[in-house]
Amino acid sequence: MKKKVAFILIAVVIFAGFYVTFKRDFDQFNPLYKEKYVYAVINKPAEQEGKDEWIRYRYNLSGYTAQGEKIKITFSSSNEQEQDAYVRVLAKGDYTAKWAQIPMEVIPDKAFNKLSSH
Repeated sequence: MKKKVAFILIAVVIFAGFYVTFKRDFDQFNPLYKEKYVYAVINKPAEQEGKDEWIRYRYNLSGYTAQGEKIKITFSSSNEQEQDAYVRVLAKGDYTAKWAQIPMEVIPDKAFNKLSSH
């Protein structure tokens, strides 16, 4: 009996470690998460990843859905984006399906009001 409990605990710890490490990958296929557009403004410098010609710029931002719900998003680019640019990110949990720079006129009112108040 003790061996079964120990085995189950070890399996749970290993699974939890994989989940934390690969959360974005799990979120991509998680049927409980729905894709939603999140609107954000680039107001922080990017974190550089990689080296030499393989540099990526990662942005960790807070954004808002069309309903005004605050969501943390992460996306990366091969080019550094300009500060104060508006972006729309198609997010599913921590996974980013796609992103694009957009003009502020296309941001829904609730999201824009939240973005401009920060």
